[in-house]
Amino acid sequence: MKKLLASGICLLLVTGLLFATGSQEQTPKRSVRIWVEKSFSDDANMLMEKRIEQFSSDSGISAKYEFINALDLMTKLNAAIEAGRAPDIVSANLYKVLSYGDNNPFLDVTSWIEEVNRTRPMFDSLVTGTKIAGKNYFVPFYNSSTLLYLRKDIFDKKGVAIPKTWDELLEAAKQVSDPENGVYGFGMGSGPTDEDGENTFRMINWSNGGSLIAEDGSIIANKSQVTAELLAKYKELYDAGAIPPAATTWGPSGNNKSYLIGESAMVFNAPTLYNAMANDPNYADLLANTVILPPPDGRVSNTVLGLASGWGVTRTTENQSEAKEFIIYMMEPEWYNEYMQLIAPVFVPVFQDARENPAYVSGVNKAAIDYAENATGYYGYPTQTLDGMVLGSKHYFQFPVCKMLNSIVTKGLSSQQVLDEFTKDAQVIKQSF
Repeated sequence: MKKLLASGICLLLVTGLLFATGSQEQTPKRSVRIWVEKSFSDDANMLMEKRIEQFSSDSGISAKYEFINALDLMTKLNAAIEAGRAPDIVSANLYKVLSYGDNNPFLDVTSWIEEVNRTRPMFDSLVTGTKIAGKNYFVPFYNSSTLLYLRKDIFDKKGVAIPKTWDELLEAAKQVSDPENGVYGFGMGSGPTDEDGENTFRMINWSNGGSLIAEDGSIIANKSQVTAELLAKYKELYDAGAIPPAATTWGPSGNNKSYLIGESAMVFNAPTLYNAMANDPNYADLLANTVILPPPDGRVSNTVLGLASGWGVTRTTENQSEAKEFIIYMMEPEWYNEYMQLIAPVFVPVFQDARENPAYVSGVNKAAIDYAENATGYYGYPTQTLDGMVLGSKHYFQFPVCKMLNSIVTKGLSSQQVLDEFTKDAQVIKQSF
């Protein structure tokens, strides 16, 4: 009898153990894999890492994360997608998504943004300006900018008012120039890889009603009278000594250097230029004489280039609910505001309540927030089609605007000639996909 009882107890214990084991197998630990693009700030990276670990602790979701250099991220992501090992969440922006064309590996997160907006509205510009054919494929987390840096002392000496429109700015460039003494009004480059020059002309063009690609995705550059007029204006300024002679050779850092040495009275650059002055006592006087503003109004609008980045979720994820929990967790106001102040003014918040935050009510931070409110532009703007946006993005990386500006100045070509060439090049790209 005792042996029978002991055997029964053992059977119950084994059965219970098997049942418990089976239950654990049916409910595995929740997890999510995250790839984060490294920030320029080590402090910000540390704060982000602590936040991710806190998410794991608070949610019970195992967050496996990796910080990746910006230059390596897309190469690594492409390889992971090819191997079927893509992360659940990855740092993304509009141009990373567009680089995949019809093979977009990112999940439609439009409804997630709408949910966030119900309790903490984002700037409308950063939502609409990151849509592809009416859908969002990443959740905006922060935005960068291209701001106007203006030498107030030079303007005051010449008795020229701070320009409020693009037309006024281009006229002021001639008025404040003093080429005989090495001072040029507008440091806008047209070198073969000058992204600041490329972006600046596009914003001038959009805001004044010009476009290179139409809403339906057709290429209309050679039919845009506004664009032709503005290209001719660049040559007029260059010939008048309002643009530095070496601007045709500049690369990505050309106008930055030109401003720092006192050569250009106005440039458009990222807030990294502000950091360069603020963090170096040698530029204390220059910074004190600098006014930093968002781009001025155009004849038609104030449309600036959207530079939002955020969280993309891959289509192949099996952890969609965990990914959503993570993204919402990262936008908790107290932590988010602390993190954003570490990376401002290079990056600023995407939320409208930043207007009420004392950190963004003046100076360069305010300029960057003002910029975000108008950041509806993108490569290919105002096209609304996927093919048009892909074309605009692919063509951008050949710096076609700089090529036009350079050809007008150095080769003596007309606006119509360079626009015809732009149109031909764009059509070749369009036929390739």
